[in-house]
Amino acid sequence: MSNSQIIIAIIIVLLSIIMPIYYSSKNKKKQQEEELKKIKAYGESLNNLTRSKNK
Repeated sequence: MSNSQIIIAIIIVLLSIIMPIYYSSKNKKKQQEEELKKIKAYGESLNNLTRSKNK
């Protein structure tokens, strides 16, 4: 094997390891942001309900 083939093989292996980790962390971050939005909306609805009861 020539040096260029070895380098290409190493690059492919590294990408096959790094890319799934990158995409899974990106997906996890997106899910956490969505969950935070749901919690915020729920808190706001409770706030509005409490305000309307106290008026």
